[in-house]
Amino acid sequence: MPSWLCNLWPYLVIVVMGVVLVVAEYNYLVRVEEQNLFMHTPLFLRQCMVASGGLLSWAGTYLTQLLHVPPLGVAVLCLLWALLVFLLQRTFRIPAHWMAVTLIPVAMLLLTDVYLGYWIYYLKLRGFFFVATLGTLGVVALTYIYRLLPRGLRTAFLLLTVICCYPLMGFYALLAAVLMALVGWHLKGGKAWAAADTILAMLAIAAVPLLAYRYCYHETPIQNIYWTALPIYRLRMESFPAYYIPYAVIVLSLMAMAVCYREQREAAKKARRWTNALLTCVLAAVIAVFWYKDGNFHREIAMRRYADRLDWEGVLRIARETTGEPTRDMWMMKNLALTRLGKIGEEMYDYPNGAKPAAAPFSTRLVQWDGKMLYLNYGIPNYCYRWCMEDGVEYGWRVDQLKLMVKCSLVNWELSAAQKYIAMLKKTMFHRKWAQHYEEYVHNPRLIMEDAELLPVLHLRQDDNYLSGDDALAERFLIEHFAGTESKDRMLQEQTLLAAMQVRNPNLFWLRFYQYTELHKDDRVPTLYQQAACLFGGMDDKIDASKMPFDKQVVESCRTFMDTFKSYRDQGMDMESIKPLMKGAFQNTYYFDYFFNHYQEEVY
Repeated sequence: MPSWLCNLWPYLVIVVMGVVLVVAEYNYLVRVEEQNLFMHTPLFLRQCMVASGGLLSWAGTYLTQLLHVPPLGVAVLCLLWALLVFLLQRTFRIPAHWMAVTLIPVAMLLLTDVYLGYWIYYLKLRGFFFVATLGTLGVVALTYIYRLLPRGLRTAFLLLTVICCYPLMGFYALLAAVLMALVGWHLKGGKAWAAADTILAMLAIAAVPLLAYRYCYHETPIQNIYWTALPIYRLRMESFPAYYIPYAVIVLSLMAMAVCYREQREAAKKARRWTNALLTCVLAAVIAVFWYKDGNFHREIAMRRYADRLDWEGVLRIARETTGEPTRDMWMMKNLALTRLGKIGEEMYDYPNGAKPAAAPFSTRLVQWDGKMLYLNYGIPNYCYRWCMEDGVEYGWRVDQLKLMVKCSLVNWELSAAQKYIAMLKKTMFHRKWAQHYEEYVHNPRLIMEDAELLPVLHLRQDDNYLSGDDALAERFLIEHFAGTESKDRMLQEQTLLAAMQVRNPNLFWLRFYQYTELHKDDRVPTLYQQAACLFGGMDDKIDASKMPFDKQVVESCRTFMDTFKSYRDQGMDMESIKPLMKGAFQNTYYFDYFFNHYQEEVY
């Protein structure tokens, strides 16, 4: 590999990384931006600066908003990585045949962004997607300045770096002092000065965070004062240290570069120039292994994007293409799409069913990501609003939450509250037009009744829009809510019928079914409701479902199912043994769901 290609190699790899990131994680990048909020106000900057590392967090939040247009955000991220490679080479005098070592920190920075999965809903560090990159860039830049200074000024610069940059960069200012001390042993000026810098660095690293905690940053827990500006991978008193491995690799690689610093280096032999390609392949393999690739997580994000754009066919397309077991989030969004399209009574079981737990190392709660949207769309905005408020206080305010709170306030006719959240969104870069659109609703409430998204919510919303507890189980709560609801609104009443079917209560079902037929006298009863009536009718001697105007094939399929099921039971087979035998012919029927599918959302 020629010398000029060795020097360009890291930059070419970064371009490839950027393209792969945009192509593979487009929806994920948009979702990360929605879990971010940057407001162009002095107050927002002051809020970021209440903890050390606040400037990094502020800048990271600013750049994260660029992911609203993923190619733009990733292009900026790649430019920062390219600048980091440039500074690493200049700071540590890395020879051409070892230029690929500059990709080690870059590869780890990529991993810190793409191995998160469900953490994007729980991390409290603002701007986490860019903070590590900006912090690492700042560390190398400060070390580069230290190396260029004359001997007499280096010690003073090291001390000022810790004192002045710790409030701005947190942990990364302390790391910069470590690198300066290590590089100092290889610079001209004598070992005595290097030893003095090392001792000073150790004392400053130990003392400055403690003094800052004592006089400035009282809100930061004392156990975190040395790690500010790093994400906290701790949830409900449980820690997950494995997520810090990429950060540890970044630190160790930078320290190794500082230890291996040389003022003069020998020219490399041609055979050694291929080390760049070999090291790049190793890094690519590491990234491929640890990149978060859970299919259901990515499908959830894609379905949510379609739902937000009212593209219900897009939601169903994702559900239809799912080959494995879906999560309850996917099942519920699919049901919402079918409800909006008026197909729920015909097609609810035409899609894969299941309750696969979220691929996360901690217990997850659906209500803390898509559950809030589902609450709103099913006409109970107070629960959506409540969870937005709680998560906003706990994890920080986000664009996604504010948009939901605007819609909740509008359907509750709380126009002053809606205006408050609209005013916050108007201070953002990419959501100003969205906010201005809904601001018209505040000035002209009649538009709420004409909105394609909000009108169905108003149909499902009850007058007694109360608020109690849901135990963080969105699906169970929704079923129980509709099962105990009575309404003459056709849309809302259909949800009560579906709830009665899901709770498997025959008496409640007949009450809701007769009400449904009264409200739809001239309409054909959907197939799944006919199946439920045939099934429950066969279980109750007092009701003769055979005399009801049902489709012939429905009556015959119910009889076939029950006869087949009874024959298997008579043979002494248990339910788990019977299920696969009947799945092929009956998996898209209510009978199969009634006997064999007992999925319900739990806290995993």
